[in-house]
Amino acid sequence: MFHWPQTKLVGSGVPLSPPGNLETVRGVACLLLVAYHVVGNTVARGLKLPPSSDWHYAMASFDLIRMPLFTILSGFLYGQRRAQLHELQAFALKKLRRLGLPLLVLTVLTVVGRHWVYGESLDLITPLSHSYEHFWFLQALLIIFALIALVDSIWMPSAEVILILALGAAFESSRHSELTTLFSIGSALYLVPYFLFGLLLSQSPEILNNRHTGWLAIVVAAATLWIHQLSLLGYFPEITRNSLVGLGCGVAFCVLMLRFLPRIQILHTVGHYSYSIYLWHVVFAAAGRVAFIAIDISATWILFLGSVVVGLFGPILLHKSVHKLPIISTPILGLSDSRRMTGGGSAAGAQPRTVEAHVRAGGWRRSRPQRKGRAIRRESPHSIN
Repeated sequence: MFHWPQTKLVGSGVPLSPPGNLETVRGVACLLLVAYHVVGNTVARGLKLPPSSDWHYAMASFDLIRMPLFTILSGFLYGQRRAQLHELQAFALKKLRRLGLPLLVLTVLTVVGRHWVYGESLDLITPLSHSYEHFWFLQALLIIFALIALVDSIWMPSAEVILILALGAAFESSRHSELTTLFSIGSALYLVPYFLFGLLLSQSPEILNNRHTGWLAIVVAAATLWIHQLSLLGYFPEITRNSLVGLGCGVAFCVLMLRFLPRIQILHTVGHYSYSIYLWHVVFAAAGRVAFIAIDISATWILFLGSVVVGLFGPILLHKSVHKLPIISTPILGLSDSRRMTGGGSAAGAQPRTVEAHVRAGGWRRSRPQRKGRAIRRESPHSIN
């Protein structure tokens, strides 16, 4: 069993480096996401299974966990180095390069590709200005980063204020189940409470050390999962993704995984390339499915497993193939010169210490402070942040 190392805020609220299992948790999020798109969210997508299929039921069971995991971890990593006024312009340019450029390029490529394969419309205005395919998440994150960075650069709220803002955003989100899809504004409202909870965890890591927090997360996760199952089976009203039940489920499961999930190497590797996987998994999973069908493989479980494997590791191979080619890797992966590397190093050549490394070094240590006393951000070079 994995236990979060004992941590304390040092100095004036300087956050500590991420835990050794964070990439593993992100790998779980990638696995759930790829599996969802392999099965397909409609009968016309993915494996083209009927609505009554148990596969759809299985994927729906994780609806309240998949994207909250990604978002909470994004908030956690952002909290390692929150935006400041003097670096706001650099922060904005980085996010536009990291999120905006691949969003633009891949949306255009997807529209053109679906026109060529399926004869769909070549209209680019709607896909670029509204929620489109899985790229809605990038649009929503751009809005969230812009809002949070602006607030931080002016005010830098404390952990207590972040908690109040997260609860307020959750309540407001639960009141608006159907908002505009214009640049995924509605999805940004749905995700911002999770981002704020991730930010809260990074600023107050002692929350995860608290024994009562672990028990509370177990109770909330079990209760919300049970309610969600009753809803899926028709015994309870529909649980929407932005409901308070959904929020409790997403936050509780993320806390449980960060606190108890051991570091699993294969998931750690997958999580390390989470952003490349997010961008390209749909293309590779579809290609894998087509290839398997072409060689007369029709068993659903084989198609599912094979497509998931291709959807996870195809983008990793793509990343390793083009990471040293700026003219390609920047527009399709959002990489900068400092992030173009293979394997598991960070942009600065240092990864967050694993739990074992921290134990050997004598404990869980604070990241080396920058000139202004803020922690250096140590993250995967392939993360969204």
